[in-house]
Amino acid sequence: MKKFASILCAAAMATVMLAGCSSEVGGTSEPQTSDGGSSAAETLSGDLKFAGSSSMADVMAALTEEFKTLYPDVTTTVDQQGSGSAITGLNDGTCQIGDLSRAVKDEENPDGKFEVITIAIDGIAIVVNPANSVEDLTMDQIASIFKGEITNWSEVGGADSQIMVVGREESSGTRDGFEEIAGVDGECQYGVQLKETGDVVASVASNEAAIGYISYASVNDQVKALKVDGVEVSDPTIEDGSYSFQRPFVHAYRAGTDDPLVLAYLEFLQTDAAQEIIAGEKLIPVEFWAE
Repeated sequence: MKKFASILCAAAMATVMLAGCSSEVGGTSEPQTSDGGSSAAETLSGDLKFAGSSSMADVMAALTEEFKTLYPDVTTTVDQQGSGSAITGLNDGTCQIGDLSRAVKDEENPDGKFEVITIAIDGIAIVVNPANSVEDLTMDQIASIFKGEITNWSEVGGADSQIMVVGREESSGTRDGFEEIAGVDGECQYGVQLKETGDVVASVASNEAAIGYISYASVNDQVKALKVDGVEVSDPTIEDGSYSFQRPFVHAYRAGTDDPLVLAYLEFLQTDAAQEIIAGEKLIPVEFWAE
């Protein structure tokens, strides 16, 4: 990433000011200690606020927990109202880092005031109730179901049951990603539109005729992930690109920021610990600093 070298320099300068000496924020899992014995961890404090994607809830909870073990005087707030709220929060100053489960749109960042980094690649799982006998759908069948052209499970080899199409609200990055990949932008005939990933899981789990889409990282035994064109959603199929439904998990923040909390967090993301956390949440880590 073209701008990241300058960010690293700013991170080091911010740490010098925080520690009151010549210490830098290191690219390791431990904060470095200055000659005077005082570390950045001992001086860094404040509340680091995130806002955005509910699909990123699990990975953000794990990342911020680990970050706070390195910087005990730092608190974190994560407000998950959908990817659209990330840009709103950055614009109105209610968050320092926006979480989006999709790419930032050109109209959201017209003058390049936000720096955007991809931290992981996630799959979008097409999910049904575990009692549903259907195991595999083609991309065309999925599009037809969500557009209301296929309305009964018997049309795709399932039971004679009216299909309930479950989707996310318009601010959802998962919805944006799903509709773009399926080629159904603005054409979906949703039976219900829900605010958060967990709501979709609960809805599909309680209705044997339901179908929805969620982050692969959120798939559990309450729902069944379908194959798409014969390809199962998994870490290997997301990584090699054979599974069609995938999207980025990104952070956005003010370009040229000198906020020491943001800079310390960006450094933390490069550690082995952070990369292992991301991989542990069924995501494909991206070394954004090497781009």
